Amino acid sequence: MNKQLYFDIAATTPMDIAVAEIIHKANIENYGNPSSMHMSGQKSHNIVERSRTSIAQILNCKTSEIIFTSGGSESNNIVLKGILKKGDHLITSSYEHPSVLNLAKHLEQNGVEVTFIKPLKNGSISAEQVKSEIKSNTKLISIMYVNNELGTINPISEIGDIASENEILFHSDTVQFIGKEKLDLSKINIDFATICAHKFYGPKGVGGLYCKSGIILNPLIDGGGQENGLRAGTENISSILGMAKALEISNDTLLDNKKKILELENYFIGLLENSNIQYRLNGVNRLKGIMNLTFFGVEGHGLLMNLDMQGIAISYGSACSSGSANAPQALIEMGMDENEARCSVRISIGKMIEKDDIKQLFETICNIISRIKK
Repeated sequence: MNKQLYFDIAATTPMDIAVAEIIHKANIENYGNPSSMHMSGQKSHNIVERSRTSIAQILNCKTSEIIFTSGGSESNNIVLKGILKKGDHLITSSYEHPSVLNLAKHLEQNGVEVTFIKPLKNGSISAEQVKSEIKSNTKLISIMYVNNELGTINPISEIGDIASENEILFHSDTVQFIGKEKLDLSKINIDFATICAHKFYGPKGVGGLYCKSGIILNPLIDGGGQENGLRAGTENISSILGMAKALEISNDTLLDNKKKILELENYFIGLLENSNIQYRLNGVNRLKGIMNLTFFGVEGHGLLMNLDMQGIAISYGSACSSGSANAPQALIEMGMDENEARCSVRISIGKMIEKDDIKQLFETICNIISRIKK
């Protein structure tokens, strides 16, 4: 059987072997409830707190500012539902992750005023766009750091400064950024940042929320008072440990991984440039390794299915909106023609990909396009 090639890193990453091993060990040895007073419980409690400290050190924030959750969607819900009430104004973008976008639409139906900013044709949201939408009742700004469909990087530092100057709370969904680039929370005016372990080779079903000290949030789940009262429920000890380990590995290997992924992306683009394939790379100022490509005259969903039959995984739109053959919404929001949007796919490169894998991807795409256009 041919090697399965995975080019959908923006959707999720394979778990690092070292992470899987430490999770397995913790599941066997550390079964005590972290809230229990006995030795077994305290051992589990110490694992949770050491993990919290490790993550806080990498992100350069206070240990008490890291809250563990089940993942990005829950973290986003905690912020928006915990801050906004009827009569408040939210500024967000029209190409956010569904856990922000759909929630914002729900809040709008319940009396929260929402402004959805469309991305510019370059695929980003500008600080000027955000500033122009501020009103007297603006309570929260929520703009993702990196768009998951395009890989475009938004000016989070500039937006944070604008929010701070106007005494508005600022949240960013940073799940596509953390683990791929260095994030120093002490250098940004940001109140909330969403974290998700499975985007940086950690376990699924666990994530975190950075919540700046002194900010009062209404909890999403009431219960035993875990996580400073913000997230009730017994902590997932092994997955929290796995997330901390995955972020540690990502941080330690950051420069090497960035260099490798950039070289692989350039190699792939070079192969396309020297071929007869008509294509366009969408978006500017992108996070390297996430490429949204339009292959003119080739339906994106069909290309995905054909590649999948050859053992190669890519994406058509975002994973959280998958299962639909509709044109990727982020592309429509940035003003792309719907027919061109339907001819676009996302290819994202991970640290386990090698040069020969890129060559196989390119050759397979060439064969499929040649067959389709006959």
